[in-house]
Amino acid sequence: MYQDDFNSAEKDIRWTFKKIFWPLIGLMVILGITGLILGWFGNAADVAKKEYYPDAMLKKYSWFIDQSNAIKKMDQDITIYRTRVSTVDSTYGPTSKMDAVTRAMYAKDKQNAVSDLAAVISQRNNLVKEYNSQSEKFTWEPFNTKPDKPVYKFDLVNP
Repeated sequence: MYQDDFNSAEKDIRWTFKKIFWPLIGLMVILGITGLILGWFGNAADVAKKEYYPDAMLKKYSWFIDQSNAIKKMDQDITIYRTRVSTVDSTYGPTSKMDAVTRAMYAKDKQNAVSDLAAVISQRNNLVKEYNSQSEKFTWEPFNTKPDKPVYKFDLVNP
């Protein structure tokens, strides 16, 4: 008697697992995987929107133009400061004919001119380094206005 009840309950449990539980588990797995895939595509769309929408593109393009103009201005400033260094030399004349006070003033003026030149060159090199770094990024490369990158190394001796 109990055996018949047990067999009947066992059939009901097997039917429940076979017809309801396993299909429900399968549906949940399929929906979970689908949600994961759609979320991945949604995230990729969000990134593309962030990087390539018109306002982002305009911002990147403007950044390159601004950096390029700043580098050109620094190049002009370097020319001015190089002229200043040579002007100090021509103003004082040969150092062999200077007295101690004039030689000290010359050394101070020369050092200030060279220090100012070094500072401008350092600023220019930093701008170029940042410009070149951004132009190599995957998401910034299309907005680079110059096919050739500015020269990074710019020192006190060679233009």
